Amino acid sequence: MGMNLDLKGRVGNTKLPLSNGLYPLFEAISNSMHAIDEAGEKKGLIQVEVVRAAPTPDLFDDDSSTNRPIEGFVIQDNGVGFTDANFKSFQTSDSTKKQTKGGKGVGRFLWLKAFDRVEIESVYEQDSTLHKRTFDFQLTEKGVEKMKNVETFETEKKTTVRLANFKSDFRQHHSCPKSAATIARRIVEHFLESFILDTCPKIRMHDNTEQTDLDLNRLFSTEMRLDVLRKDFQIKGQKFHLTHVRLLAPQELHHSIFFCAHKRSVKMEVLSKSLPCLEAPLTEPQGDRKFVYAGYVSGHALDSTVNSERTRFDIMDQTANTLLEDELSWQDILTTSIGKARDFLEPFTRPLNEAKKEHIKSFVVTEAPQYRPLLKHKADQIDSLRSNLTNEQLDLELYKIGQTWDLELRAKYRQLLEEKDVTAKSHEEFRQRYERFLEEWNESGISKLARYVIHRKATLDFLEERRGLKEDGKYQLEDAIHEIVFPLKKTTEDVRIENMNLWIIDEKLSYHHFLASDKPLNQIGETLEVDSDDRPDLLIFNRPFAFADSGPPFSAIVIIEFKRPARNDYSDKVEKNPILQVYDYIELLKGGTAKDRRGTPITVPDHLPIYAYIVCDLTPTLQKQAKDYQLTKTPDSLGYFGYHKEYGAYIEVISFDKLLDDAKRRNKILFDKMGLHGEASTLT
Repeated sequence: MGMNLDLKGRVGNTKLPLSNGLYPLFEAISNSMHAIDEAGEKKGLIQVEVVRAAPTPDLFDDDSSTNRPIEGFVIQDNGVGFTDANFKSFQTSDSTKKQTKGGKGVGRFLWLKAFDRVEIESVYEQDSTLHKRTFDFQLTEKGVEKMKNVETFETEKKTTVRLANFKSDFRQHHSCPKSAATIARRIVEHFLESFILDTCPKIRMHDNTEQTDLDLNRLFSTEMRLDVLRKDFQIKGQKFHLTHVRLLAPQELHHSIFFCAHKRSVKMEVLSKSLPCLEAPLTEPQGDRKFVYAGYVSGHALDSTVNSERTRFDIMDQTANTLLEDELSWQDILTTSIGKARDFLEPFTRPLNEAKKEHIKSFVVTEAPQYRPLLKHKADQIDSLRSNLTNEQLDLELYKIGQTWDLELRAKYRQLLEEKDVTAKSHEEFRQRYERFLEEWNESGISKLARYVIHRKATLDFLEERRGLKEDGKYQLEDAIHEIVFPLKKTTEDVRIENMNLWIIDEKLSYHHFLASDKPLNQIGETLEVDSDDRPDLLIFNRPFAFADSGPPFSAIVIIEFKRPARNDYSDKVEKNPILQVYDYIELLKGGTAKDRRGTPITVPDHLPIYAYIVCDLTPTLQKQAKDYQLTKTPDSLGYFGYHKEYGAYIEVISFDKLLDDAKRRNKILFDKMGLHGEASTLT
C-alpha cells in the first residue's frame, strides 16, 4: 500500500535548516513518547542507540570513537506500536490523529530530509494477538517499501525505528554534536518540560563505539537540574507559563529562553544578546556552584501557532503594518518573557552588575572623562553593556553611545526650533523642555571638549616619545615628527581636521586656506604656480582677512621645516643649511604666479607676509648658523627669531624642547581641569 500523496513534493516543501540536524531524532523520540502514552504503559522505556561508521585504516584504535562519524540512530520503545490505525495515520499526510498532543502529522517527513531511509519494525497488539509489521520509509514514488505484516510469537510489544545514512550536510554541520553525551544533553534540553513535569518516560542512550550508556532521566535530575520554579503571566489577555530552571553549567550551554509548543522546545533565544552579565555561567551567592539559566515559555498562543515542522511560530512581528493594537505580537512575547527571566536572575546578576558599574565609572573617571555625561544621561544604555569588556572595547562602546546621543540632541534641537507655543501652559512646558535640553546640550559639548583635550595630551606624549632615542640608539628621522603634525604627501583636501595637529606649532595655523605637505612646488597650481620641484615640509596659505577681486586668495604664506632630532652636521651647503633652504623657498614663492578670485593669474605681491618655522634641536652647528644669519636668541634660550626685510619674512628656529614646552603651557590649564597628569593618556 503506497502513500496517499506526492512524497517527493511533500518532503521537498518541508523545511529543515542544517543547524537542526537532530530534529529528526527528536521527532522519533516524540513519537515514542506518544506511543507509550497511548498504550498507558506505566514503565515506559525509550532506548536510543548511536550508530557510527566502521573504523577505517587511517584512524588510530585508541582515538577512533571521536573520529568515527555518526551514520544514524536506532530508537526503540515499548509503546502501542504501528497498529492498523497508526499505520493508516502514518500513510496520511498532515494527519490529525495526534492533534490533541500537538502532533502535526508531518514529523516523519523530517526523517527523509536528513536521512536516506528509515527502517521500521513494530510488534503490536491487534485483536488480542501480537503482530509484527516491518517496512522501509524512503523517498520513492510509494514511500513505503518492503512492507510485511504477520502474526508473531514474540511476547512483548516494541517498535524500532532505524534512521539510516545520516546525510553529510547535516552530519558535518558545525552545530551538530559529535559525542553521545552532548547529544543526550540536547535531547534533555529539547524535552526539558517533560523532564521537569516528570511526565517523561525513562530514556537511555547507548553508543557502543564510545562505550557509553547514559540514563537521561538521571542525567537531568543529578547532573543538570539545580532547581525549578514555575510562574504564570499574561500578555494582552493571553495566559502563558514560564518555567525557570537552573542547570549545572556545561561548557557548551548559554543562558537561554526556550519557547515551547505542546511541551517541546521550538525556538531558542540566547539571553546574552538582550541582558547584560550573562556572557558566562553565573555563580550562586552562597557557594561556588556555577549554573546556566534555561527558561521555558509555554501557552495556548504558542501551541496553536507553531508551524508544521516545529521550527517557528506563525505570529506577527511588532513591525507588521496590519498588526492591531490589541493583537499579540512576537515582540510582545519575547520582550515580556525576557523581562521575567531578568527579574528571576536579578539576585544572581546584581553583584556582577555592581562590579561592572564600578569598572565603567573607574574607567571614565581615570582614563576617559569625556564620557562623564553619559553616566548621567545614558545610564540605561550603559547598564546594558556586557560585563566582560576590555578597556579598549568599553571605549568603543561608550563612543557609540555618545555618537547616538549627539544625534538625538541634534534632532531635539531641530524640533524645539520648529515648535510654536500658543498658550501660557504650553509655554511653561516648552520652557521646561528647553531647560532640560540645554542641560544635555551643554554637557554633550563638555564631553566633546574633554575628548579633544585628551587627544591633545596623548599627542604631546606621543611626540615626546618619538623625538627620543630608538632601541638601536639612533634618533627618529624628521618624518616621524612631521607625520604627527600633519600626514606626509597630503593636502588640506586629503586630511580630516581632527587628524591635523598644527596647534602644536601655532593655534592659528588650524584656520588656514590651503596646506601642502611634502609636495613639490610645481604641483600646487590651484593656489600658486611655481616652476620648481623643491618640496617644503609644510607649505601653508593662510585665510585672507579681506581681499579685493584682483588680489590672491590668501593673506600670508607659512613654511615649516622639520629636522632630525640631535642632528649636528649643518653647513653652508643649501641642503645642509635649513635657514638658507627656507630663504630659497621664499624666493621661489615670491617669483611664482598666484590666481585671483576669478582665476586670473597675478604676480605675488612683494608685501605679502611670509612666516617660516624651523623645528630642530639646537645643536652647535645649528646655533652657529643662526648667529651667522643674525637671528636673535629667545629669552628662554630655546630658539631664535628674526625678520628678513628684503623678503618680508619672519623666521623662527624652534627647538623640540621649546615646541613641547610651549604646547604644554598653552594646554596646561585644560590638562589640569581634566586631571590629566603623568606620562601617558588614552588616545581617543
